[in-house]
Amino acid sequence: MSISRWVPVLSASAIALAACGAGNPNPPGAATSNVPGDSEVPSVTLAPATDAPASAKPGGPVSIAYQIIGKPLVGEPLAIDLRVRSALAVGQVDISYRIGDPTALRLADSQPASTTLSHTIEDGPGSQQVSVVPLREGRVYLNVAATVQTADGAVSTVSAIPIQVGGPGSHKMQENGKLHTDSEGNAVRVLQGSDK
Repeated sequence: MSISRWVPVLSASAIALAACGAGNPNPPGAATSNVPGDSEVPSVTLAPATDAPASAKPGGPVSIAYQIIGKPLVGEPLAIDLRVRSALAVGQVDISYRIGDPTALRLADSQPASTTLSHTIEDGPGSQQVSVVPLREGRVYLNVAATVQTADGAVSTVSAIPIQVGGPGSHKMQENGKLHTDSEGNAVRVLQGSDK
Protein backbone atom coordinates (compact mmCIF):
# COMPACT_ATOMS: atom_id res chain seq x y z
CA MET A 1 0.00 0.00 0.00
CA SER A 2 1.20 3.43 -0.81
CA ILE A 3 1.24 6.43 1.46
CA SER A 4 -0.91 8.35 -1.03
CA ARG A 5 -3.87 6.11 -0.14
CA TRP A 6 -3.56 6.91 3.58
CA VAL A 7 -3.22 10.69 3.19
CA PRO A 8 -6.95 11.34 2.48
CA VAL A 9 -8.02 9.02 5.32
CA LEU A 10 -5.66 10.64 7.82
CA SER A 11 -6.69 14.13 6.69
CA ALA A 12 -10.38 13.36 7.12
CA SER A 13 -9.72 11.89 10.56
CA ALA A 14 -7.72 14.95 11.63
CA ILE A 15 -10.50 17.30 10.44
CA ALA A 16 -13.14 15.25 12.27
CA LEU A 17 -11.14 15.24 15.49
CA ALA A 18 -10.53 18.98 15.25
CA ALA A 19 -14.26 19.61 14.76
CA CYS A 20 -15.10 17.62 17.93
CA GLY A 21 -13.28 20.18 20.06
CA ALA A 22 -14.85 23.20 18.38
CA GLY A 23 -17.49 23.65 21.11
CA ASN A 24 -16.98 24.75 24.69
CA PRO A 25 -13.61 23.34 25.84
CA ASN A 26 -14.88 23.04 29.46
CA PRO A 27 -18.53 21.97 29.49
CA PRO A 28 -20.39 22.27 32.83
CA GLY A 29 -19.55 19.39 35.18
CA ALA A 30 -16.34 18.50 33.33
CA ALA A 31 -13.11 18.13 35.23
CA THR A 32 -10.28 20.47 34.40
CA SER A 33 -6.59 19.97 34.96
CA ASN A 34 -4.77 22.12 37.51
CA VAL A 35 -1.34 21.10 36.20
CA PRO A 36 0.25 23.96 34.23
CA GLY A 37 0.83 23.08 30.58
CA ASP A 38 -1.22 19.88 30.81
CA SER A 39 -3.59 20.39 27.92
CA GLU A 40 -3.55 16.70 26.93
CA VAL A 41 -5.80 15.54 29.81
CA PRO A 42 -9.21 14.49 28.48
CA SER A 43 -12.35 16.00 29.99
CA VAL A 44 -14.19 13.64 32.34
CA THR A 45 -17.64 14.28 33.76
CA LEU A 46 -17.55 13.93 37.53
CA ALA A 47 -20.88 15.52 38.44
CA PRO A 48 -23.85 13.12 38.78
CA ALA A 49 -26.80 13.65 36.51
CA THR A 50 -29.46 15.87 38.05
CA ASP A 51 -32.21 13.46 37.00
CA ALA A 52 -30.55 10.37 38.54
CA PRO A 53 -32.83 8.44 40.91
CA ALA A 54 -32.01 8.55 44.61
CA SER A 55 -30.15 5.51 45.84
CA ALA A 56 -32.21 3.12 47.93
CA LYS A 57 -31.20 1.31 51.07
CA PRO A 58 -30.57 -2.37 50.40
CA GLY A 59 -33.24 -4.63 51.81
CA GLY A 60 -36.97 -5.00 51.50
CA PRO A 61 -39.59 -2.29 51.94
CA VAL A 62 -41.03 -4.10 54.97
CA SER A 63 -39.15 -5.73 57.84
CA ILE A 64 -40.66 -8.76 59.57
CA ALA A 65 -39.54 -9.77 63.07
CA TYR A 66 -40.99 -12.75 64.93
CA GLN A 67 -41.09 -14.44 68.33
CA ILE A 68 -42.28 -18.00 68.87
CA ILE A 69 -44.47 -18.27 71.97
CA GLY A 70 -44.11 -21.55 73.88
CA LYS A 71 -42.53 -24.87 72.93
CA PRO A 72 -43.43 -26.30 69.50
CA LEU A 73 -45.06 -29.74 69.91
CA VAL A 74 -46.49 -32.04 67.25
CA GLY A 75 -50.26 -31.62 66.93
CA GLU A 76 -50.45 -28.65 69.35
CA PRO A 77 -51.31 -25.09 68.21
CA LEU A 78 -48.34 -22.73 68.33
CA ALA A 79 -48.55 -18.92 68.48
CA ILE A 80 -46.03 -16.72 66.67
CA ASP A 81 -45.95 -12.97 67.32
CA LEU A 82 -45.04 -10.89 64.26
CA ARG A 83 -43.75 -7.31 64.26
CA VAL A 84 -44.11 -5.68 60.86
CA ARG A 85 -42.49 -2.33 60.08
CA SER A 86 -42.78 -0.58 56.73
CA ALA A 87 -40.05 1.74 55.47
CA LEU A 88 -42.63 3.43 53.25
CA ALA A 89 -45.30 5.90 54.30
CA VAL A 90 -48.31 3.67 53.60
CA GLY A 91 -51.68 3.19 55.22
CA GLN A 92 -51.82 -0.60 55.20
CA VAL A 93 -49.69 -3.71 54.91
CA ASP A 94 -51.20 -6.89 53.46
CA ILE A 95 -49.84 -10.02 55.16
CA SER A 96 -50.22 -13.54 53.80
CA TYR A 97 -49.04 -16.90 55.13
CA ARG A 98 -47.89 -19.85 53.04
CA ILE A 99 -46.64 -23.29 54.01
CA GLY A 100 -44.31 -25.04 51.58
CA ASP A 101 -44.72 -28.56 53.05
CA PRO A 102 -48.31 -29.28 54.12
CA THR A 103 -47.18 -32.58 55.68
CA ALA A 104 -44.98 -30.67 58.15
CA LEU A 105 -47.10 -27.68 59.20
CA ARG A 106 -50.59 -26.25 58.80
CA LEU A 107 -52.39 -23.08 59.79
CA ALA A 108 -54.63 -23.43 62.84
CA ASP A 109 -58.33 -23.89 62.08
CA SER A 110 -59.21 -20.34 63.15
CA GLN A 111 -56.22 -18.75 61.35
CA PRO A 112 -56.98 -16.94 58.05
CA ALA A 113 -54.37 -17.28 55.29
CA SER A 114 -54.09 -13.49 54.92
CA THR A 115 -54.84 -10.29 56.81
CA THR A 116 -54.34 -6.53 56.57
CA LEU A 117 -52.60 -4.28 59.11
CA SER A 118 -53.13 -0.53 59.33
CA HIS A 119 -49.65 0.89 59.59
CA THR A 120 -47.81 4.20 59.41
CA ILE A 121 -44.17 4.98 60.12
CA GLU A 122 -45.14 7.15 63.09
CA ASP A 123 -47.12 4.28 64.72
CA GLY A 124 -44.06 2.05 64.98
CA PRO A 125 -44.20 -1.63 64.08
CA GLY A 126 -47.57 -3.28 63.59
CA SER A 127 -48.30 -6.43 65.59
CA GLN A 128 -49.97 -9.60 64.41
CA GLN A 129 -50.20 -13.09 65.87
CA VAL A 130 -50.41 -16.20 63.68
CA SER A 131 -51.31 -19.71 64.90
CA VAL A 132 -49.90 -22.83 63.28
CA VAL A 133 -49.93 -26.55 64.09
CA PRO A 134 -46.72 -28.58 63.57
CA LEU A 135 -47.45 -32.01 62.07
CA ARG A 136 -44.03 -33.64 62.51
CA GLU A 137 -40.80 -33.24 64.42
CA GLY A 138 -37.80 -31.49 62.93
CA ARG A 139 -37.39 -28.08 61.32
CA VAL A 140 -40.48 -26.66 59.58
CA TYR A 141 -41.04 -23.26 57.98
CA LEU A 142 -43.81 -20.69 57.80
CA ASN A 143 -43.48 -18.22 54.91
CA VAL A 144 -44.77 -14.72 55.64
CA ALA A 145 -45.24 -12.20 52.82
CA ALA A 146 -45.85 -8.50 53.54
CA THR A 147 -47.03 -6.35 50.63
CA VAL A 148 -47.52 -2.58 50.45
CA GLN A 149 -49.13 -0.62 47.63
CA THR A 150 -47.26 2.41 46.30
CA ALA A 151 -47.86 4.81 43.43
CA ASP A 152 -45.54 2.64 41.32
CA GLY A 153 -47.31 -0.64 42.20
CA ALA A 154 -47.03 -3.33 44.85
CA VAL A 155 -43.74 -4.06 46.63
CA SER A 156 -43.27 -7.13 48.85
CA THR A 157 -40.96 -8.72 51.38
CA VAL A 158 -41.04 -12.45 52.10
CA SER A 159 -39.55 -14.05 55.17
CA ALA A 160 -39.29 -17.74 56.12
CA ILE A 161 -39.77 -18.36 59.84
CA PRO A 162 -37.98 -21.55 61.00
CA ILE A 163 -39.71 -23.57 63.71
CA GLN A 164 -37.78 -26.37 65.46
CA VAL A 165 -40.28 -28.99 66.62
CA GLY A 166 -38.76 -31.33 69.20
CA GLY A 167 -35.04 -31.36 69.97
CA PRO A 168 -32.31 -30.84 67.38
CA GLY A 169 -31.97 -33.91 65.22
CA SER A 170 -35.17 -35.40 66.62
CA HIS A 171 -36.44 -36.17 63.12
CA LYS A 172 -34.55 -39.28 62.05
CA MET A 173 -34.14 -40.12 58.41
CA GLN A 174 -35.45 -43.47 57.30
CA GLU A 175 -32.56 -45.68 56.30
CA ASN A 176 -32.98 -48.10 53.42
CA GLY A 177 -31.24 -51.42 52.96
CA LYS A 178 -28.96 -53.30 55.33
CA LEU A 179 -25.59 -52.12 56.61
CA HIS A 180 -22.68 -54.47 55.79
CA THR A 181 -18.89 -54.24 55.88
CA ASP A 182 -16.81 -54.91 52.75
CA SER A 183 -13.46 -56.74 52.65
CA GLU A 184 -11.54 -53.51 53.38
CA GLY A 185 -13.62 -52.68 56.47
CA ASN A 186 -15.72 -49.93 54.84
CA ALA A 187 -19.39 -49.62 55.72
CA VAL A 188 -21.60 -50.42 52.73
CA ARG A 189 -25.39 -50.17 52.58
CA VAL A 190 -26.91 -52.92 50.44
CA LEU A 191 -30.29 -52.15 48.91
CA GLN A 192 -32.74 -54.93 48.11
CA GLY A 193 -33.58 -55.36 44.45
CA SER A 194 -36.36 -57.18 42.73
CA ASP A 195 -36.30 -59.47 39.70
CA LYS A 196 -38.94 -58.89 37.11
